[in-house]
Amino acid sequence: MEDAAPLIAVLQVLIVVVGVGGGWWLLNALTAFDDHEELWIANNWGYLAQRVGFVFVQVIGMSSLVGQDIDRWSSLAWVGGGFVWATILAALGFMITDWMILRTRHTPLSKLDTVPLSIGLVRLGFYLGLGLVVRATFVGAAPDLGTALLATLVFTVAGIAGLVIAFALHSLVTRGSDLRKAVVAGGVTEGLESAAVLTAVGLILHGAIAGDFTNWGDSLTGFGVALGVAYVGLYVARYVIDWFILTGECTLKTIHAQQQKGAAALLAFLLVMVAVPISAAVNLSVA
Repeated sequence: MEDAAPLIAVLQVLIVVVGVGGGWWLLNALTAFDDHEELWIANNWGYLAQRVGFVFVQVIGMSSLVGQDIDRWSSLAWVGGGFVWATILAALGFMITDWMILRTRHTPLSKLDTVPLSIGLVRLGFYLGLGLVVRATFVGAAPDLGTALLATLVFTVAGIAGLVIAFALHSLVTRGSDLRKAVVAGGVTEGLESAAVLTAVGLILHGAIAGDFTNWGDSLTGFGVALGVAYVGLYVARYVIDWFILTGECTLKTIHAQQQKGAAALLAFLLVMVAVPISAAVNLSVA
């Protein structure tokens, strides 16, 4: 069976490549508009952000399964199943973000090209966070298959809830404007910062979820602590960045009021960077 390991590894990668390519062309066929025109001619960045985020969940979400058990043919089934699961969650994430941002039923496929960049950015951030959460649920061992599957489901749901709560809390923290309405109205800076918060929370939760399952009490406690650290740590960092970096004519108060996109992009980048060491520390503390 060891002689078959290279072939199994190649087939695992091929499953992902074929899955992404097939899904991409299927969505092209399902949309009423010309995807080629929107993406490559009209440069529809809002639509592209959604498509990129969907693929991120598919690939990153199940990436920890690739390369595992390459001495067993059964690993191909796990990779395929993981890809399907990640795709289902990506589709579910689309509906969740519609409710989270627009407070409406999911946007029809025929209207995806009309979604503004601001909403596309928030959806992208949610997808990045979701992909990291899904990936984390596949990392580590459990006492038995039943526990592993149940833990995957429980922490996936908990992670999604954590992302939705993160957006709600961010809306409360950004005083002075209705964040959700500003995103709907096309506020790119609001979209950038919201996307960063969602990505950063997903990154921190990845550190909390990834690893071997011990018991429900310790695992859920560790998740809760990590979620609290994510919320508090990010907003402390947000104000520290405001005090020491966003100085002069550019502050947290002016970024959104004046749509200072460069400053918003820097703030978004720094928030995600802050989440990297927090995620590593959380992973060590719950390991």
